[in-house]
Amino acid sequence: MVTWKNFPDLSRPGKINYITAEDGTRLRTAGWPSDSDSRGIVVLVGGHREYMEKYYEFITDLLDRGFAVYSFDNRGQGLSDRLLADRTKSYAEDFKLFSNDLNDVISGVVKSDSRAEELPIYLIGHSMGGHICLRYLHDFPGTITRAVIMAPMIDFYMGADVAKATAKFAIRLVSRLGLHRNFAIGQGNCFSEKCDLIRQRLLTHDKARYDVEEEMIKANPDLYVGGATYGWLDRALDSIDKIRAPGFLDDIKIPLLVFLAGKDQVVDSEASRRLFSGHANIDVVTVEGARHEIYRESDEYRAQLWQKIDDFLAVSE
Repeated sequence: MVTWKNFPDLSRPGKINYITAEDGTRLRTAGWPSDSDSRGIVVLVGGHREYMEKYYEFITDLLDRGFAVYSFDNRGQGLSDRLLADRTKSYAEDFKLFSNDLNDVISGVVKSDSRAEELPIYLIGHSMGGHICLRYLHDFPGTITRAVIMAPMIDFYMGADVAKATAKFAIRLVSRLGLHRNFAIGQGNCFSEKCDLIRQRLLTHDKARYDVEEEMIKANPDLYVGGATYGWLDRALDSIDKIRAPGFLDDIKIPLLVFLAGKDQVVDSEASRRLFSGHANIDVVTVEGARHEIYRESDEYRAQLWQKIDDFLAVSE
């Protein structure tokens, strides 16, 4: 069985490369270029606090289906440049920079693929990565043929409306009081057994798949990112407001396949359902019982995910 330890050389050779964004931020990318049998090119965008190694199994599945694959670590995450001196703090200045980075990867790396002009280019994003994909599709139309969005960060899971409104007000206030570089309450640097158990219950039913992440961090501690700062949360709320603004999704014309996790306690699936409903080009699928990280859930949930993706990307044809 292919393991993360030979990343990026999974089912066929891959290559790590670094590119520099316009503001000087270095981004770590990985690519498994097309060959004569490739059916298309997939650009994969990970979620908050993630890094490409976490997607080793998902990338292998894509390669086994005949896709070329490109991915990268978002700024402030993985082995891309961190944005604060304390590299465990997740921070953001403007979420537009994330979609700009995705555009840099697509225009500077993906389009250099020898078959980029003839093959369809698909976009797949998870959680914050799905959010970034939506920003990119809105701001940079014309390159992507279809997109798959998994458990998108359309709003945070914060309980009842009153509690959610109070939490958002507190985030805005604390950030504007100059504490934007501080960890938000409950978001400190934590990678302990107790924290792991809590996070696993939020992310996946599959403990074996979850435990691989601990192996990754132990092998390369620099991959680790702690929780969100008030600044990250504040900028995320700004970007959420943009995506949820009237007319935003109307400007995205390509077909979208959106997966919601039925037991998501990280992002608000109902907010996503309300936002995406009523758009003829958007198919919304709920994987009942699944937790937030559907891509590394138990096999029963992953099978549902892949059946829909295969149909959407015409893998069986």
